Amino acid sequence: MKNLMRSAWIAVMLAVPVAAAAQDIPPLFQQAPAVLYETYRGVNAPVFNEYFSMLADRYADSDGYGWGVYRENPTVAYRITALPEGLQSMVEVQAARIAIFETFGESEVALWNSAWGSRHVAVYDAAPGMSVVPAGFTVADIQALPYNRVTVYHLTWDKAPEFRRALAARSALDRAAGIAGFVMTVWNGGIGTEAPTVMVRVSAASQAADIGANATARRAARAAYQAEFGRLSGIMNAAARHIERHDQVRVPRLSHVPGA
Repeated sequence: MKNLMRSAWIAVMLAVPVAAAAQDIPPLFQQAPAVLYETYRGVNAPVFNEYFSMLADRYADSDGYGWGVYRENPTVAYRITALPEGLQSMVEVQAARIAIFETFGESEVALWNSAWGSRHVAVYDAAPGMSVVPAGFTVADIQALPYNRVTVYHLTWDKAPEFRRALAARSALDRAAGIAGFVMTVWNGGIGTEAPTVMVRVSAASQAADIGANATARRAARAAYQAEFGRLSGIMNAAARHIERHDQVRVPRLSHVPGA
């Protein structure tokens, strides 16, 4: 069953640390203190679309765990699932997926077998202290921002603490500035990632908004601390042995939002 069974044993081994709910933690990170992050490569786009459309239909009446499908390009896609209760959520997600798979007929299994070439499963833990989100920001709010500019920092072990301090300080400056339209979530790589890894996601209504009005707002707000922002960014870049950058766009028709 391809990678499905491998995911099951990851569930058994996984113990995702869950941040305690507190008034200063935005609702987003209380609802999603960790995420299951699946990367699909070698995607056969028409078959992939048909498979996830079918899967969304299968889950249409479910009030369980939803997911978001994001497209990087025609052959690379992602599925992101919130894990509100850490290990318990992981076990429940995998149990539900296996149960659904066991109801597949031959045509559905054929879709599953040919929709992608490889699938990698990882877990990322939320880092609220390094993120910048509006007060009261929720999972529903981030689902409404389909465009994501993603940067993944693969850090050297000795400089990882320095990186995190610099990013936290840079984010504190941005939070204090109250930049209009700016949403940046930060996630620490866990199981399935090359530790230490940090993923930074800047979300917006569209790429045009991110490079247009939102970029203008960022430049205007950061003018007062541009030198310090640049210094902190330099520390972050120097701490990375490799930096990946790409865009992701949410595909609503392939995603599942319980109760929607």
